[in-house]
Order: sequence, then C-alpha cells, then structure tokens
Amino acid sequence: MVCIMAGGGGTRLFPLSQTGEGKLPKQFLAIIDHETLLQKTISRTPESFAITVIPEERFSDTVLEQAEQTGRAVSVLSEPFGCNTAAAMLYACAYEQSILGNPDTVLCFVPADHEMDCDIYRELLHTASDLAHRLDRVITIGIAPAGPETNYGYIRAGDALQDEVLAVERFVEKPDAATAESYLRDGSYYWNAGIFVAKASVLLEQARQFCPGILAPLLRAVDADDPMTQEGAYRLIKESRLNISIDYALMEKIAGSMLLVAAPEALQWNDLGNWEALQRYMVSDEHGNSVFHGSAASFDGSDHVEVCNYTAIPVFIRNMHDVMVVVTDQGILIRPKT
Repeated sequence: MVCIMAGGGGTRLFPLSQTGEGKLPKQFLAIIDHETLLQKTISRTPESFAITVIPEERFSDTVLEQAEQTGRAVSVLSEPFGCNTAAAMLYACAYEQSILGNPDTVLCFVPADHEMDCDIYRELLHTASDLAHRLDRVITIGIAPAGPETNYGYIRAGDALQDEVLAVERFVEKPDAATAESYLRDGSYYWNAGIFVAKASVLLEQARQFCPGILAPLLRAVDADDPMTQEGAYRLIKESRLNISIDYALMEKIAGSMLLVAAPEALQWNDLGNWEALQRYMVSDEHGNSVFHGSAASFDGSDHVEVCNYTAIPVFIRNMHDVMVVVTDQGILIRPKT
C-alpha cells in the first residue's frame, strides 16, 4: 500500500501555496502543468498498490475530488490537524494493525508534492516493498545527488548488499556548501527524499522502543475500549512538543538497521521546495530568462529573470536582472533569485 503524505503548508511557494481559509497548499495545486502534485503522485503509483492519502481533515474533500479525476481509487485517512510526519505515519501504522487487522501490510510512505520520472519511481517502489516484505526491515529510497545541494538532508550509505541496495550508516542534517561538496566527492551520500517503506508492525515495534511518547497516545486512539480520540492523541503529542518529523523521532535512531535503495540521477527527483526549483521545467531564452511554455511574459533588457505566471495577465519585464517574479490571483511576489 502506498500512503501519500498530503499534509504540510508548502509555504516556500507563497503566494500560490497558502493554508488560510479557502486557500490550498502546493500539493493540491497545478504547479508545473495541468495536474496537481497530488494527482501526479497518485497517477505514478503502480497499479498493483492500493493508495491511502493522509491529509488534514479540512482537505479530505479536495483529495477525493482530485483523485476521482485521475481514475484511481483512493482511501483517505485524515488528520484533525497537522502534527508532523511522525504522528501521521505512526497513526497510519496503528490504524492498519489495530483497526484493519493487517499488521504485516507493507506501507510505502511517500510525499505528495515531489516530481520525478514515473517509470523509474515504480521500479524503485517495487524493489523497496519487496525488501520490506522479505526482510522485516525499514527501507528508504535515497537519491543520487546531482550536485552539492544545501537544501536537502543526506543519508550516508555503507556496504552494498546487492545491486543498488545499501546498508544505512546515518542520517545527516542539511550541510553548508563546503560540506555538500565533500559529500558529492565522497560518493557515499544520498539525498533524503522522505520515502520510507516497512511493514506496519515493524515500524510500530521500532517506535515502541525509540519514540514511545508519540506512539502511546496513537495506540490508545485506535483501541476501541479506550476513550482517547485521534484528535485527543494529536493534542497530547503537540502539547508534549513531540510533533516532530519521523526522521528525528525514529529514523535517525534506527539508521544502522535500515536499508537504502539507491535511485539513479535519471529519476530526476525534485522536491519543488522553492520557486527556483521550477526552472528545469521552463523554457529559457539566450539571456537566461525563463518562463513556462505558453506563459504570458516578455522581456526587454533583462537577464536571468524567472517568471512563474499563473494568470492570463501578460507580464512585461524591463531592465531587471537575477529576479524571481511570481504572478497569481492571490498576489504577486518579486524578489532576488537565491
């Protein structure tokens, strides 16, 4: 089963991505073309995998509407409010084990708002799922770095167990430029894509040992004899300041027992984490100015300007250099490129 993590605010793609009343975060928006990022994630899921989407409850109807347009059936396991990835993933595991009675189901947790090659992704997911099923271990998919990126966390890999399957040594934080360069030269470091694959029972067993403060209220919430609700569990986790990522809560602590499936550069993985990340999907002129194909924008005396125009309003750029311009119905952003 693929569990699509559809929480998060995508605030780095403001003003297009917003979370206020009547607004939608980036996973529910068509950022690159006519499909939303959630729809792309649903569509590239292998046909043999069932799909569960995990959004905040207020976006559940949006998930169902967008999923219907893809022609794929999905289930929705909503959260009362965002509580970070540890709570979301472990609640899904507890729900699968206790409510659905399927502790040995392999769950593939994937973000809803990334972009990548569909065919290679499907092969990687099959490989990771098979390993998780056979070995009772937590598997991650690591991305071969295309450059010395400072915006991603990394995973240091160890010995190879088989082709493109490696032991995990440790997770490392986002590096500075010099450290990122050293990681690239080393060749043992992979970008952390936030993709984790394991049986529900295996993740729960690890969580009992390494993050019991998060797991305990979630187990109560799926116990029919306990009055604790999911919302109550989430509030307890938040009040205890345990609304943290699965990386901090668990993966960094069990790294030595994990395996990494190495994704090639050809996967063309992109987390779409800022406006500059969209440039690879644009067309550029001889002066380095970039726009989406067919976008209403023109340049005069300008260079290295990136325009993301999500309206029909024509945009004219004159005598500007190294600038990011985002035009939406909800606002306009103009800033220096990073």
